[in-house]
Amino acid sequence: MTLEFQKPRPIWQIMFSTHHTDVGLLYLITSLTFLFLGGSLALGIRAELFYPGSQIIADSMTFNRIFTVHGTTLIFLFIIPFASAVGNYYVPIMVRYKDMAYPKLNAIAFWMIPPAGVLIWLGFADFTWYATPPYSIISAPGPAADMWIFGLKILGISSVLGALNFVVTILKCKHPDMSIGQIPLMAWSFLSSSLIIMVAIPTFAAALLMLLTDRLGVSGFFNPAMGGDPISYAHLFWFTFHPEVYVLVIPAIGMMYEIIPRFSRKPIYSYNSGVFAFVMLSIVGFSSWAHHMYATGMSFTEKTVFMVGTLAAVPASAMHVFNFVATMWNGRIRFATPMMWAVGGIALFFSAGAGGVVNSAMPLDFTTHDTYWVVGHFHLFVMGTIAFGSIGYLYYMFPYVTGRMYNETLGKIHFVLSFIGTVLVFFTQHVLGLYGMPRRIYDYPPIPEWIAMNQIATVGAMIIGISMAIFLANMIHSAGKGKPADTDDPFGLGGKYYYPFEAKNPSH
Repeated sequence: MTLEFQKPRPIWQIMFSTHHTDVGLLYLITSLTFLFLGGSLALGIRAELFYPGSQIIADSMTFNRIFTVHGTTLIFLFIIPFASAVGNYYVPIMVRYKDMAYPKLNAIAFWMIPPAGVLIWLGFADFTWYATPPYSIISAPGPAADMWIFGLKILGISSVLGALNFVVTILKCKHPDMSIGQIPLMAWSFLSSSLIIMVAIPTFAAALLMLLTDRLGVSGFFNPAMGGDPISYAHLFWFTFHPEVYVLVIPAIGMMYEIIPRFSRKPIYSYNSGVFAFVMLSIVGFSSWAHHMYATGMSFTEKTVFMVGTLAAVPASAMHVFNFVATMWNGRIRFATPMMWAVGGIALFFSAGAGGVVNSAMPLDFTTHDTYWVVGHFHLFVMGTIAFGSIGYLYYMFPYVTGRMYNETLGKIHFVLSFIGTVLVFFTQHVLGLYGMPRRIYDYPPIPEWIAMNQIATVGAMIIGISMAIFLANMIHSAGKGKPADTDDPFGLGGKYYYPFEAKNPSH
């Protein structure tokens, strides 16, 4: 698969197009917009927690609203749409097809996202992105909560439609000369994550429908006052959203599989193990959801089953890390900006996974459950792995999409500041959890260790904010006035990288 340069087109043509590259650009612009919106809320949260007492947010209700929209935005309106942007732009090219299998359905899936985002932001609900009952049924303000539910329902339908399109495009529309064992690993990542979406999302869609009817008073699925069980909502929620973690991370790993061989100037070490690891993660993601629920009174046998199911993800994840390191070993590595982001993402992926092993072990989980350890672990995955892989790929695809080069120096400054900020914020949050600070709190007692670590985390968040401002300025300026990219070799790597099977089939 050889990347091709695209000529810039007027925005009004892109908006009303169904071509996969145009829809991919729409996804890209939308996801980056929500990245900066959600990120600004994160900075507000960290500023509030810089010191005990009220700093910049008036009350706990407002804090909870900001907290909810921040999490919902970055998960559902940035990470998933960004992966769809990359997949739409490149998966048809990778499988050598003219477009996505269903172009109009593809455009419909995208155009469901902006109104869903508007509903979520106008509502500004206050029950976190979990919407945990019974609070979300009994006490949460009506219009805001209902708007959030409808926004999530729309986003869920959009995700399923997009996943269906990826599955059909990859399996049924690939070139006749290309077997399933020859498609690039990034295409495999989208196939794996799409299959997870198609199985997992309908469960949460059912949970949201039951939550809505509970709120309307016509049912009592999760309402204890009507004989309902809030724990059943937790099972439905985590049956979707533990696999959803892999939906978020697998495409980012796939993007790293494009960057690392290219900038190591070597073929990937083991194509087959990469495929196997993607398939394994897709399966074991559904065997581990209840490790989030050890504290809910499950039996020891049930906890053991889910602990083993969670640990099964470790060897699959380790396969990817080994594959990346083995590919770089003895390679002629060029540490351009995309490669720096990919290598940083690998290091933080390993660190986040190590923290996840603690969460999976019953005795340790009871110590860290509902503390800032969980916040640090999850955000280290989201920022340190998913965002790093995604931003690295954005730098990689930038010259191919715009025909211009970004400023390499600013790109490296962006990476260094982001890496430092990420370590300061999320490693510190792990330690905060060990010191017993609970998550989702608006204020905290003036314990010296808590104050110091919250201040370190807030400084780290501000460093990330500065780095993202540099990134935005670099992208906007370079897209319009950057140096024209070398159409043969924009990164100066001295030749094209081909997948191993292409040596046998040069026509690919």
